[in-house]
Amino acid sequence: MPTRARHLARRGAALPQPRARRRAVVLLLAAALVPATALPATAVARTVSAEPAVAQTVTAAGPEHRAVALGTPRRPVAIPDPSRAGSLVAPPPRAPEPAVTAAGTLVVVNKQRPLEPLDYAPHHLGAVAGTDVELREDAAAAADRLLADAERAGVPMLPRSGFRSYETQVATYAHWEDVLGSAEADVQSARPGYSEHQTGLALDVLPADGTCQAFGCFGDTPQAAWLAEHAPDYGFVVRYQDGQEDVTGYTAEPWHLRYVGAATAADVAASGARSLEEYFGLPAAPTY
Repeated sequence: MPTRARHLARRGAALPQPRARRRAVVLLLAAALVPATALPATAVARTVSAEPAVAQTVTAAGPEHRAVALGTPRRPVAIPDPSRAGSLVAPPPRAPEPAVTAAGTLVVVNKQRPLEPLDYAPHHLGAVAGTDVELREDAAAAADRLLADAERAGVPMLPRSGFRSYETQVATYAHWEDVLGSAEADVQSARPGYSEHQTGLALDVLPADGTCQAFGCFGDTPQAAWLAEHAPDYGFVVRYQDGQEDVTGYTAEPWHLRYVGAATAADVAASGARSLEEYFGLPAAPTY
C-alpha cells in the first residue's frame, strides 16, 4: 500500500474512491432525490441503465425504456397481442386443416383430400346480399364487400353458385359425367365429398353485364382481370389458375373464388403461390 494510503488508514480516514465510482454514486443520489420526469431523457437513461430496476415495454414503435424507482421489483416485459394490435399482424400459419371444422377457413379439399365426413355440411350459412346463393357467414360477408366494390369499379358481377350440399354435388357430377364421360368430368367437376363448394367457402361468379354470360368466356373479361388483382383484398383467392392443372387436377376456373380469410389471402398473394397446394407445401393432386 502506498505511504499516503497507509497513513490515512492508520488515522481511520476513508480511502480515496476511484473517479468512476464517485461519479456513479453522485448519479445514483441524484436519481433518488430528483423525480425521473424532471430529468432529461438521456440523463434518466444514464442513471438507471446499469441498475436492475428497469422495465422494458415492447411496442409497435420499438423498445421503450422507462425509469423505475430504485428498489422496485423488475416488472415483466409486456408484449402486445398481435391479434389485437393493428400494426402487428402475425403471419398466418402455413398449415392446412386436415378436415373441415366449424370455424376453420384453411381446409384444403382436392382429389386426394376428401371431406370428413363425405356428406359434411357447414353450420351458419348466410345468403350473399340480394341473392339466394349461400356461403358460410364469414365468406358471405366478404363476398358482399367484394361485389359492391366491383360494381363501383365498373366490373359488376353476380354470384352464380356457392354452397352445394352433398346431394346437389351428386347430381352435378352425374350431369357432367353423362355429358362428357367420366374422364373429362373429373377435370371439370368434383366428385361428391371432394368439392370445395360443399365447404361453403367457394363462390362462382359471372359478369352482370356485357356479352359474356358463361364460364367459358369469363377469362377474357374485365371482371376476371379485376378478380385476379383484387380478390385477396377481400380474403379470396382464385383457386384454379391456368397452368396448374397438374397440381389441382382441374382446368383453369378464373370465376371460382375460394375464401381463406384476409390474412392468408394476402400472404398467398405475397408468396407468389398459384395454388393452395403450393402455398401449404402439399402434394399435387391431379387424380383421385
